[in-house]
Amino acid sequence: MNEIGVPFEISQPAISRHLKVLEQAGLIERDVDKQRRPTRLKAEPMAAAVNWLETFKQFWSSSFDRLDGLLEELKNSETKGRRK
Repeated sequence: MNEIGVPFEISQPAISRHLKVLEQAGLIERDVDKQRRPTRLKAEPMAAAVNWLETFKQFWSSSFDRLDGLLEELKNSETKGRRK
């Protein structure tokens, strides 16, 4: 499990906690093989999670676009108010 943390600058205990949460959520499976604990992604639940997250991505993207528009309007009206 040590090699999984190399690219992330994260401790081995933190990785174990993350993997435990993913396992409890049904997104991964872990086996015991002597001293190793091979881990596999479970494709179907992972796809469902990605689809669920995509819905929120679209919602938040749209919300932030509207917020950007409102802030731009406020900025423009404030600039026009200073010119008068």
